[in-house]
Amino acid sequence: MKKFLNHLKSLNFANVIDFIFFNVSLFLIFFAWTKFIFKKNLIALILTFSIIIAINISKSIKNYVKSNKKKNQELKKKDIENCMLSLLAQSDKENLDFFSKVFSFKKIKYKKKNFLLFENHEAVCFDFSQKLLSSETCLKHIHYAIKQGINKLGILCYNISPQDKLFFENLSNIQIKIYQKTDIYACFLSRYGIFPKKILEIKSTQKLKFKQIINISLDRKKSKAYFLSGVLIFFCSLIVRYNIYYVIMSSILFFMAILCRRQKEETQANFF
Repeated sequence: MKKFLNHLKSLNFANVIDFIFFNVSLFLIFFAWTKFIFKKNLIALILTFSIIIAINISKSIKNYVKSNKKKNQELKKKDIENCMLSLLAQSDKENLDFFSKVFSFKKIKYKKKNFLLFENHEAVCFDFSQKLLSSETCLKHIHYAIKQGINKLGILCYNISPQDKLFFENLSNIQIKIYQKTDIYACFLSRYGIFPKKILEIKSTQKLKFKQIINISLDRKKSKAYFLSGVLIFFCSLIVRYNIYYVIMSSILFFMAILCRRQKEETQANFF
């Protein structure tokens, strides 16, 4: 009983109206056609309800699959961000130890700060000192790799501009492949089942409640914007022939400005 009541509370009024409208429309369509074809009300009703039930079941299955897929995508996205936050927070030494484990399937010849050098003149460079890897920093990493005789270099970073990525991956004297956060997670972390220790975790985003939306809309700081918008629309109503829309909108905006001004100033809350 408690679960049923919780389910009722979670129902969205707009969704209930859509459900009723959808099914009533289906009923009228199919009943009209089955009645026209079979000429009998009972047969028409049975067929119509059977079709509606079948459509609703298939729609529910489709929505369930879609919802699960979306939920999994959100969990994956959250997990990617949690992993990347850990890499951003860790020191170069900690990241060096971590990526040494990730690339343990390759024979590591040499380690230095944020470089792993392998056989066959290949290397991996990781840089999580910043969220957006600058072209200058990337160029220094590539220059160091060239000096070490590296032919193939993989650069792992949180993010890099598309222009810089395209530029560096098209250099002729060294083969560059830049992996950003999603690529790192898919190609290395998830693939080999090795993840950094979670230092920080992102909370799931919560939907705004109606009361919160009202509080945001009636923020005292918004009164000026409402008032100026109302004045503009009010003057437009003086020159437009059919001005009822402008009169209504300006009145609403002035009313919103008054409500905002009536809100109390927020006091600074203490941290402790």
